[in-house]
Parts: sequence; structure tokens; C-alpha cells
Amino acid sequence: MKCDFCYKNEATIHLIKIQGSNIERINICRECARDFSFLNEEDFYNDLTKIFYKFYQPGDDGIRSGRNKKILRNLSYGRNLKCSYCGMDLKTIKRTGKVGCGNCYSEFKDVLFPVIKSIQGSLENKGKIPLNTSRKIRLEKSIRDLRCKLQNEIIIENFEGAAKIRDRIKRLEKNIYGR
Repeated sequence: MKCDFCYKNEATIHLIKIQGSNIERINICRECARDFSFLNEEDFYNDLTKIFYKFYQPGDDGIRSGRNKKILRNLSYGRNLKCSYCGMDLKTIKRTGKVGCGNCYSEFKDVLFPVIKSIQGSLENKGKIPLNTSRKIRLEKSIRDLRCKLQNEIIIENFEGAAKIRDRIKRLEKNIYGR
């Protein structure tokens, strides 16, 4: 997906603001995000709390209410907690956006899981797959990614786009499973 501002680079930041029946999407590439006044270099990818508060204005019903308010509260909870295995503290994880080890996910699950789920849509890792991975695994990942896109198209009521994605999913499934 291309950046909504420069139309050249691939967007790496996807902001969605839902207010009642109004859905606003902003797709920004890394370079354009750095140029925006609401994201300075220090905030960029490091402090989700600041980014959320700067994107959503005080009068909004979005990020400041309900489930998202709990997420913001969790981001500032437990500043001095440390992982019992690697010693990484929560403050460093929040600052860098990186955990020290796999155990950090267990130690800080009350804080990390709601944030991860709100950003990714689930707790399942949907990262990149190595190039030497089997064709079947790559196709299965493509199907999972397309299903997420399908859900988004349905949410914004773009049913023609959703139908195209659905047909593409069916073709890929036929390639894998022969159905």
C-alpha cells in the first residue's frame, strides 16, 4: 500500500480512526512520518503512548474511551518491572519497542498483549517468512494476509474489493489443498 502523502514509498504506518460510522484511514511511509510535526524523531516507533495521544485530539471518543483507554493505562503501568530471565525492564521495552527475550512476553503480558493485539489485530506473529521456506507455507501466509485485507474491505463496505480478495483466496486454497 502506497503512502497517502508522497504516493511513492510503501506505507509502514497504518492509522485507523473509527468514530461512529465514520472510518478514517491514514497510510504513511517512514520518511513522511518523520516530516510530520506530531511525530518527532524521538517519538518515532519508540513511544506508542505519545503517538496515540498526538494523533487523537482531546475531544475524540476514539482512543480516550473504552478498551483503548485501558491500553493507554497499561502502557504507563509498571515502570520498574524487570524480566526475571534477561533483566530487561518494562521502561526499556516501551522506549525501544523490543523485548529482551521470549520470557518478557510472559512477564509483561498484561501490558504487552493488549498493545500488540490492538496494533496487529491478533497475538499471532504475522512477520516475514524466510525465502527458502516451502511454497505451501508462503501461500498459507498469503491467505492469512488476504483474509485480514478481506475483513478490512468488509468493514469499510467495499464489497467489490472484498469479492476480488475472496476469489483470490479461493484460488490460492485450490493451489494448496486442491479444493
